[in-house]
Amino acid sequence: MSRYLHTSIFVSDMAASIDFYTTKLGLKLLDGPVHYPGNADMAFVGADWNSYIELVYDLEDHEPYALGNRYEHLALEVEGDLGEVIDRLAAQGVKILKAPKKSPGGSRAIAFVEDPNGIPVELLEPRAGAVL
Repeated sequence: MSRYLHTSIFVSDMAASIDFYTTKLGLKLLDGPVHYPGNADMAFVGADWNSYIELVYDLEDHEPYALGNRYEHLALEVEGDLGEVIDRLAAQGVKILKAPKKSPGGSRAIAFVEDPNGIPVELLEPRAGAVL
């Protein structure tokens, strides 16, 4: 059986990206950054290795990164009150794209912030009755 493992994103600043996903959003640095000479620097962030984000800083010459026209967003479930999380992130200088509101299905609140690479990150309050 197949299972989802990770999303890989190109980053413009590895340190800023690690700080955003760990210090600000509370994920763990699982490994890295690992340097692969002439290729890339890579780091891995997540709650655990069951589902994580692979951060890639490309060392090869290339045009500046642009978001792909088919890339939508990453999504993370937060611990605690989403409004308080958004207030904390705003105080830390994180760009808030959309303030908390009910999801289209109305089951829980969602908000959007922007990572240091311009990637939208959807933040969701925990599901009712869910244990994190």
